[in-house]
Amino acid sequence: MDCEVEPIIVFDDSSRQKILNALCLKENAKKEIINEDGKVITNQDFESISADEFGGVLKGSKIMIKKDVSEIVKFFIDKCC
Repeated sequence: MDCEVEPIIVFDDSSRQKILNALCLKENAKKEIINEDGKVITNQDFESISADEFGGVLKGSKIMIKKDVSEIVKFFIDKCC
């Protein structure tokens, strides 16, 4: 089975804040990730993500994914043949 899937960037807890800083993202009072304009960043299901849940970024976008394995698997299932 040939399946073209865009790569994702995933990282561990120790690099989370560095990645958020590099993307110019921070937390609001509710601990949700927000952009420079204060807009809440969501995952592919339009759910907000807290900094503790942040686990990676889909390549070529700013669609965030939670570090939950089920979300990473869901991405591959949705995108695969």
